[in-house]
Amino acid sequence: MDKPVLSKQAFWDVDMDKIDYEKGMLNICERVMYKGSIDDFKELRRYYGDERIREEIVNTKYFGPKEVNFCCFIFNLQLNDFKHYKDGAFRAYPEFKDCPEDLVYNDFA
Repeated sequence: MDKPVLSKQAFWDVDMDKIDYEKGMLNICERVMYKGSIDDFKELRRYYGDERIREEIVNTKYFGPKEVNFCCFIFNLQLNDFKHYKDGAFRAYPEFKDCPEDLVYNDFA
């Protein structure tokens, strides 16, 4: 599969030709969630697939509340799925309590 085409928006300090997309997957996901564009996010999903992102992203130590809640919403995760959230390594806002379970945001789905 072709490498994802990611913008310099999230990778301004990285030589894109030297990125190891397998070993560096978590770092790539973190950067895209923090500073990437919507196109970067779509490329991430195309390259890795939702299930693989879901399995990897729960290992992050660096997400803030917005990133955690975004991942919970898009990848159908719970706060307690994030390993370091349980340790108090980062904090997230409470889950979306009033959000219907079948809600799909078409731009991301």
